[in-house]
Amino acid sequence: MKNRHILRKALAFLLTVPLVVACEEEDFSADYDIQLPVSKIIDFNPKTEFVDKEITLYGENLDLVTSVSIGNVSCPVISREKGSMVIKVSRTTEAGNISVSNNYKRSFTTDLAFTPKYLDMSISKWPSEIERGLTISINGQNMDMIQSVKFESVTLSKAAVTITTATYATANLELPESGRLIITSKTGQVLTSGVIKVIAPKDTYIPKTSIMVFDFDETLPVVKDGNPTGPGAAYTAGYNLSSVSPFFGKHYSLIAARGNGWDGQYQMLESTNGGKGFDLTNFTNPYITFLVNTNGKQGYFNPAITIAGSESDKHFTGQGGEYKDNYKISTQGWEWRSYNLEAMGWSNIKSNVEKIAFWIRGGNVGNGNSEAFEVHIDQVMITDGPLNPNLMFDFETMPSFNGGSASQNGGSGVAAAGQGTKYLTVKDANTGSWSWKGNILKGGTNPAKYAPNKTFYVNFLVNTGNSSGGYFQLIFEQSGGTKLGHHFKGDNPYKDNYKFAPTNGKWEWRSYKIDPAGLENWGSVPELDLMKPFDFTVDFTSGNVSGNYETNVDYFIVTSVPLDTKIQ
Repeated sequence: MKNRHILRKALAFLLTVPLVVACEEEDFSADYDIQLPVSKIIDFNPKTEFVDKEITLYGENLDLVTSVSIGNVSCPVISREKGSMVIKVSRTTEAGNISVSNNYKRSFTTDLAFTPKYLDMSISKWPSEIERGLTISINGQNMDMIQSVKFESVTLSKAAVTITTATYATANLELPESGRLIITSKTGQVLTSGVIKVIAPKDTYIPKTSIMVFDFDETLPVVKDGNPTGPGAAYTAGYNLSSVSPFFGKHYSLIAARGNGWDGQYQMLESTNGGKGFDLTNFTNPYITFLVNTNGKQGYFNPAITIAGSESDKHFTGQGGEYKDNYKISTQGWEWRSYNLEAMGWSNIKSNVEKIAFWIRGGNVGNGNSEAFEVHIDQVMITDGPLNPNLMFDFETMPSFNGGSASQNGGSGVAAAGQGTKYLTVKDANTGSWSWKGNILKGGTNPAKYAPNKTFYVNFLVNTGNSSGGYFQLIFEQSGGTKLGHHFKGDNPYKDNYKFAPTNGKWEWRSYKIDPAGLENWGSVPELDLMKPFDFTVDFTSGNVSGNYETNVDYFIVTSVPLDTKIQ
């Protein structure tokens, strides 16, 4: 038994020796390389075809193909089999070789090039006039077949094009006073308009930076006592009185058991901007804009402005029906108000203003009655146009957060922004660039009030904590295939470049101008229609941030003018 056991062990050893030697002598790659299948195109027909039409590819393993392109343009796959596939020629295709890639990431490119044929255009509507510096729209069929657009000898730059509409920009171009648009198509057509006049922009302008008069936190007024008389003369004044929740940090309050009507003034809040005054010479449409809250009661104040040494005051009386003021103001909470200073009677307001004041007085509160008086004021500004606010998010209530995780007041050592008591935090301690973090959406915003000026601003407060940075992008969507994006690129005054410039734990305003014709087209319609509601998405992505990502945001609001008074 013992000898048999030794024999079996010896045979087992000898059987293993050739296997060891074979492993040492044989090149692994000779017999063990895996040959992944390549999808090859042997032929295709036709060799030239109109865009939007189909061509058939013939070859091997075409059922494995995941993408097809002609030159650099991707083409949709209509059908596929192992030996053939049908693709559609994209409308933007140029002459080029056909390439395929399959699900094994193996690629193949033909030696023979495909040549597309283009479609003739037809114009149904030319612009009736050109507003200097703005975009023009030309309507018709096959507008994406345009090769070039000139106004006389000046070449216009393409802004956005669909099959039925072509939008071209005239910004920074020296156009003659009148002339003809000349369009050359990819088929060689030359289409010419009638004579079109070039005019100054109508009711459009880029608003000047808003000027803070007093915000009661960093910019304080000089407070002077007035001369109230009569039964309503007693009052209490100061910062953040009553049960009213602050809107932006501190606000100014004045409360009386009853209004004193027109029997003098309670107080005057004044600013000379440190003796420099307020330069409104370049303003197109000066408004006085502020937040007011009467806490369900009634209050009143009115502006007084000094120009060339002469002080005069005007009154809030409803401003054409927009507000229900009648020498008194009543609100249930905080409201933004904007009043046209020229319409109020200051015909010389576009000048150097020496002093701006609010006279807090009874007005029609207590004018022959016993009404209680209460008023709270904040964020007094001069804006180049009305504010026209549309509040998106203030985060006092947590919005629905989609696709990720977020929290209220979750910043790393970050205090509340001063706008209410809550803010939104999205963060990741170790992220790669362009990693999606989730989003929030506000539906049904009506932008019609921004149509006259053909632009609007998205304003928000941001704080990146002490992280490497934070970021998000904006998305605007409308029915009919409109999906438009806005990135914060490096050509802005904040130096945000696909990530917010670090705020070092402080809250900073951002006021970004949105051009409806200049957004990134992520859908099928290239321009936002300001006469249709849009859905607004704040889409959190890490952008150019890698490592520690933190974005704290508060108070998203869409306006006609910038809320940031420090933007240059």
